[in-house]
Amino acid sequence: MTTTNASNSVQAKWQSQKAKLKFTFPKLTDEDLNFDETQKAEMLKHLEPKLAMTPAELTAIMETL
Repeated sequence: MTTTNASNSVQAKWQSQKAKLKFTFPKLTDEDLNFDETQKAEMLKHLEPKLAMTPAELTAIMETL
């Protein structure tokens, strides 16, 4: 798989996860879920208090999507 294909695959997977997260947690917005691989930790830190979850809980949910 080329770098471009891998990047497209990651982006497509994220779009699917994002839709599932927004369905499960309707209070989440596109801005909350603005994803950049280099900023993943920052995004998770932002979501933890908004969803009242621990880092471990949020990570577990993300891994099941």
